[in-house]
Amino acid sequence: MNLLNLLQNILSVLSSAMLYPVMVLLVILFVWMIITIGGFVSEYFERKKQTQKQNPNEFIESFSSDDILRFTSQEIQRMPSCFQEYFRELVNELKRDKSGREIRIEYLLQSKEQKMVKSLDKLRLMIRVGPTLGLMGTIIPMGPALSALSQGDLEKLSSNIIIAFTTTVVGLAIGIAAYFLSTVKNRWINDDIKNLEYFTECIMKNEIP
Repeated sequence: MNLLNLLQNILSVLSSAMLYPVMVLLVILFVWMIITIGGFVSEYFERKKQTQKQNPNEFIESFSSDDILRFTSQEIQRMPSCFQEYFRELVNELKRDKSGREIRIEYLLQSKEQKMVKSLDKLRLMIRVGPTLGLMGTIIPMGPALSALSQGDLEKLSSNIIIAFTTTVVGLAIGIAAYFLSTVKNRWINDDIKNLEYFTECIMKNEIP
């Protein structure tokens, strides 16, 4: 029994010590999620504005591969956002020797696609981390709360219950927001990848659809 009590006390101390780090992490993740939502809203309106101005497919069909080397930086800035960085790198590849050009451009395209997909990793992580931290923040104070209940300490009981409920709400809010943003951004990325592949294929074949 002494060993059992010792182990119980050790686990109780470790569990209680984790409460504050969990709460700090939840606050940090919540602030990060607010900033991410702000960036998402900005990107949404930017994409909507660019789509109204010029559809990506219309942009692809608006010039030939011979024109690509004559684009100025101002013209590049007016392109759909998914094309701008890739366009600059593609121009550099087209200026190099033709030997191995197709392989280099294919590698460039795959690298760009991989980078776009990786941009969702943080959101996908938050889908699981947010609710997990919320659950930990719920369970940890329940021990002291039950102990306070047995001792008739209502003030300590209510304090721990409030912590348990608030951490649950914040954790779930982070997970829900991350899931929504991840779903929408994943659709955007799939559309961007499709457009980049179409754009690259048109350039490599030196033809206009």
